[in-house]
Amino acid sequence: MNFAERALPVLCLLLASASIAQAPPVELEPIEIEATRSRLELADVPAAVTVIDGETLRHGRGAASLAEVLDQVPGLFIQNAGNFAQDARIALRGFGAQAAFGIRGVAILVDGIPQTLPDGQAQVDAIDLNEIERIEILRGPASALYGNAAGGVILITTRGAAEGPRFSARQTVASFGRRDSRASAAAGGDPLGLRLSLGRFEQDGYRDHSRVEQKRANLRLDWLPQPATRIDASLGWFDAPEEQDPGALNAADTAATPRAANPGNLRFDAGEALEQWRFGARVEHRLNEQHRLRLTGFRFDRDFSNLLPFRNGGQVGFDRRYTGLDLTHEADFKPAERPLRWVWGADWRLQDDERARYDNLDGLRGDRVLQQRERVEARAVWAQAHVELAPGWALSAGLRHDRIGLEVTDRLLADGDDSGGREWNELSPWIGLAWRPDASWTVFANFGHAFQTPTTTELANPENPAAGGGFNPGLGPETADNLELGFRYNAPGRLRFEASAFRIVVDDAIASFEVPEFSGSGRDFFTNAGRSTRLGLELAAEWRLAANLSLNAAWTGSDFEFDRFETADGDFSGKRLPGVPRHRSSLGLAWGDVRGRSARLEANRVGGFFADNANTARVESRTELRLAAGRAFRLRGARLRLDAGIENLLDQRYSDNVRINAFGGRHFEPAPDRNFWLALSVD
Repeated sequence: MNFAERALPVLCLLLASASIAQAPPVELEPIEIEATRSRLELADVPAAVTVIDGETLRHGRGAASLAEVLDQVPGLFIQNAGNFAQDARIALRGFGAQAAFGIRGVAILVDGIPQTLPDGQAQVDAIDLNEIERIEILRGPASALYGNAAGGVILITTRGAAEGPRFSARQTVASFGRRDSRASAAAGGDPLGLRLSLGRFEQDGYRDHSRVEQKRANLRLDWLPQPATRIDASLGWFDAPEEQDPGALNAADTAATPRAANPGNLRFDAGEALEQWRFGARVEHRLNEQHRLRLTGFRFDRDFSNLLPFRNGGQVGFDRRYTGLDLTHEADFKPAERPLRWVWGADWRLQDDERARYDNLDGLRGDRVLQQRERVEARAVWAQAHVELAPGWALSAGLRHDRIGLEVTDRLLADGDDSGGREWNELSPWIGLAWRPDASWTVFANFGHAFQTPTTTELANPENPAAGGGFNPGLGPETADNLELGFRYNAPGRLRFEASAFRIVVDDAIASFEVPEFSGSGRDFFTNAGRSTRLGLELAAEWRLAANLSLNAAWTGSDFEFDRFETADGDFSGKRLPGVPRHRSSLGLAWGDVRGRSARLEANRVGGFFADNANTARVESRTELRLAAGRAFRLRGARLRLDAGIENLLDQRYSDNVRINAFGGRHFEPAPDRNFWLALSVD
């Protein structure tokens, strides 16, 4: 640990001690958490939780990716804000760090609708950042709550319909040809409200061959047909006709020509295009003062095509239909004068993909080498209990059983029949204890067992790499046992502080590797990595230094190692888990006044980490600074706001994304130099 990493947490604590005496108390409403699948006050949740409100996300930020709004959450390491063909890469306590693309090991939900597929992978490209009202991040094992998710939960709530007609719009322009246009309109309220949001995003990109174009539309309905019943429904459309992929470079090329694309990505015209429709509805009904029911249903239709930087099977396309139903019953009792909440439910998910692969003839479609139907069905039953054992003591416990079946039907039999199936049955227990010695403190502990299965992509057979059909017979689920201790302190309006320490033992972790036939292409295959132990410490704090000045700080320490990991490529036992920095810290200083003026300074320190299992390729540490300022104006009943910002203020050279275990040392996707953005919004 260098001096900067040691000094930052100490500085935060010194500022905290000063702020407690200086800041005036402000009465705040209790924070309720919904990621637990039953609304609980934050003080009663026996787990590490971070809550971010929508105003914090929208004001003083020019974010184009979810990676840019969550990078100050402890325990969460996000990469790839700039390569939209790969989506944001999230590692939560190390889970998801080795994902080839997208999100693994974390349950993602938007307005109660799961974005995570039954095989465990998730995409967040269709989420409209301007419509987010609130984000909850529950860190720790989530399988007892949501099944195939070992790392935690990210629950996103979007803005509902406002009282009366309302219109808002935002236009952002930025370096590298970025143009981001958003607009929304709301009407009604109780008992019926509607909200429509539209968006268009274009960017030429910092690197060659990184242009992106996206369009989106979302319609939301909030309806109270009677006092005891609430219905929320949403319809979403997302279209990305072009998302180019510049690929990764080796260290020498990164230093010499950071804006260049990988030559293979240029030759094969690497990138993707997709269109997605989404429908979801949730009905909540209060039977009486004790019993409540909730039914959620959804359907995703996603048409996807992808050009990869290699010839054999380098063009991929699939039509996906993803459907699900969730039923939840919640009841409150008071046996022996002790409050008891009992929640149980049943979940059903079906992922149905028609997948094809073709040879990539320098961007043109060649012969078909794979045609198969992939079906993943997940069924689960689960139950939770929250009970007050004694004044100040609360126990939470949960148990869930998941049955996940995967079936592949080979529709191209000229090279043999690769049809087959796999099935997994997983039992996930979780128990937590919270103690509140007074109104300001919560001390908590929990233990949980979690799992994540291989995805349909990860099950590609390395013995048949050209087509990737059939299954990898040696790849199975990974499991994790998590023990966590922590505490929270909340002095209303002055200081909020949370600390948590954890130990996770992971068996059969899913790790990536490349085969020689596709070396340097970015195509990954997967194996199970024996056993690893993860030790971590997470600190987070929010202080109100004065009536209009606040400070946020976070620090994460991670000691993640392979205890036992032997492969044909070598024995990696004792090596550090790649893709996760040993230390991360952040500071955010925000100022605002009643006249609508604001300023925000953010600093992120990311320690060095390794890019391969052998720990021979090292990514150096870096410090990122962001600065933003804005001013609001009134004009004939409308509220105008002008915001401007500078990203990468120190003009640091670093990687926006690091590809793990890449052949030929092509690990690095360079991040942009110092750049600027300007946004005008009207409400």
